[in-house]
Amino acid sequence: MLLILFTNAICLLFLQLPISTPNSDQAETAQIELIGKSTVDKKALNFAEGPAAKFSTTVNGRTHQQSPVVSHRGFQYATYYDTNRRVCIARRKLPSGKWDVIRFNDHQIKTNDSHNTAVIGICKKDGTIHMAFDHHATQLNYRISKRGAANKPESVRWNTKLFSPVIHSLGSVDAASRVTYPRFFSTPSGNLMLFYRGKTSGDGDGILEEYDGKRHDWTPGLGKVIARDLGTFEANGKKSQFRCAYMNSISYAGKRLHASWVWRDRFEKTNPRNQHDLCYAYSDDDGRTWRNSAGKVVGKIGKKFIHLNTPGLVVAKIPTNMLVTNQNTHYAYPDNSVHVVLRHKPKGNRGSCYHHYWRSKLGVWNHNELPFTGKRPKVVGLKSGSLILAFNNEVRLQLAYGVPNSNGSKWAWSEFRLRQVQSIAGEPLIDLERWEQDQILSIYGQEEPKKNVKTTRPQPLTGTPSPLMVVDYRLSPPNSSAAN
Repeated sequence: MLLILFTNAICLLFLQLPISTPNSDQAETAQIELIGKSTVDKKALNFAEGPAAKFSTTVNGRTHQQSPVVSHRGFQYATYYDTNRRVCIARRKLPSGKWDVIRFNDHQIKTNDSHNTAVIGICKKDGTIHMAFDHHATQLNYRISKRGAANKPESVRWNTKLFSPVIHSLGSVDAASRVTYPRFFSTPSGNLMLFYRGKTSGDGDGILEEYDGKRHDWTPGLGKVIARDLGTFEANGKKSQFRCAYMNSISYAGKRLHASWVWRDRFEKTNPRNQHDLCYAYSDDDGRTWRNSAGKVVGKIGKKFIHLNTPGLVVAKIPTNMLVTNQNTHYAYPDNSVHVVLRHKPKGNRGSCYHHYWRSKLGVWNHNELPFTGKRPKVVGLKSGSLILAFNNEVRLQLAYGVPNSNGSKWAWSEFRLRQVQSIAGEPLIDLERWEQDQILSIYGQEEPKKNVKTTRPQPLTGTPSPLMVVDYRLSPPNSSAAN
């Protein structure tokens, strides 16, 4: 498709968003300022269209990456695959520096499976940069930088010698033999966590590990936290003995670690139609002890596993065959409120739409449907309590704004009317660290190729490359963030 290119590297573009409040005909206006658009790589990998491509032709920018882009001490880092199928890591000096790319020649992605994404994390305590890449129920592929690489970015030489070779374990900790969907996130103390699925779809455990920046190693004795094989699920006259938890997100707010997910059960085989129920748990001790939304202890990592029949785990009952998408999004606040956005069918025969589920700071769960939909989204929150939703409709970036009323019992959602088109072929992903630090919305996404390669051959083939971008926005909320 034709792309509208920005003529300046940094431009100021104000976009108006009318917000219809639940109880008033008056409309407030928020403004969003486009402050930059940068190219990470002009020729990032796309898979060729055809039977060789599994699930999607896009591998850079999938919702389960949680964040392939992260900021720390004035630099932004991104990981991806280039058109030569090499795993890459790039960095730039904020706010508008040029991206400097390291291309590793010791590993190339062989498959055309869009599950095999690359992710990045930074241990703030010792400044190590961590990468995990190229797995779908296969062995872990991991590498780590030298200490201080991210804490003293100006003093290191940005090249392959800064990083280890590919490793298949987490230091002193052995990873599961079959790894899928790794995601890194930082702890409040400056350590680094890794969550991933062990085994396979509809039959996988949830595993949590921690890198200790003081010991410079992964911590023994953690591991399995969500069990695949405890409990029996029944639906439509069938029984399932196995399942996996598909995380929307697992993230800190203050010192509390929040996790939300849906189950996928396996009957004869794995199937997205088998997904059901919104679940939630939290931990106040870095994932060692887990509690349900009511505060009752329901899990101990490595000992007492969270499972299908864990009491109080389901916070919204959603049956199977509701086309529940997996690995959507949540955002948590330090006051213990949590916002989840899922896409699934509402009651009745209408098509799928976005659903906003939220937990108040007192632990009460609420729900409303949104007046628009798209692919799997990402959400972040403002200090005012308003929310921004990033998603795409086909291959076009969309942004929406959610405003609570005075007591948080209703939300008014409207889309920004973006005047410029930003193509994103996969799903837009947000630099959460930069958002929390600077309230800058840095969105990672790869543009739709102008002409992709089609093939009927069975072997994997590379499609037409396209630019991988990071687009930066700053939001100016309305004078009053609460709906009347």
